[in-house]
Amino acid sequence: MEKKEVKGIPYGVASFEQVQRENRYYVDKTMYLPLLEEANNYLFLIRPRRFGKSVFVSMMQAYYDIAKSDRFDTLFDGLWIKEHPTPLKNAFQVIYFDFSQAGAGMERLEYTFNDYCCKVLDRFIERYRSYYSEDFFQEVKSASDAANKLRSINTKAHELGYPLYLIIDEYDN
Repeated sequence: MEKKEVKGIPYGVASFEQVQRENRYYVDKTMYLPLLEEANNYLFLIRPRRFGKSVFVSMMQAYYDIAKSDRFDTLFDGLWIKEHPTPLKNAFQVIYFDFSQAGAGMERLEYTFNDYCCKVLDRFIERYRSYYSEDFFQEVKSASDAANKLRSINTKAHELGYPLYLIIDEYDN
């Protein structure tokens, strides 16, 4: 008789990739992706705490991110969407903010928020560096204001025809 590995409970884990990598229980919600694609361009997902919102949006990031296309089969093995991919699978450059990482008290909120957003946008431009010129890469990296970085990325991606997918998790933090 073959011994099966026992799946772990993903308590406190918000990363879809970590859940898959560590063989934790995952309730497959990938069948909702085609329905979301038919919905409005702006989605606002609300559920009570501990209902899997972070894992769900993390799964969306893994599914839509062009930089993860080479890992699609591994990440989505055994899930509904692997057998039913949509035309938007791995079609976007994804900007993923988790605002639970941005806070540090009200007295420093503006600084820490800008600092966190700058780090996210720097990681974005590093991940998609091959899509942009070296001058543009340096322009984004040298900017110290997150709003300017985001505006520049959005404008340049639009100019070059690169679709962006913006995901914001823990927006209420």
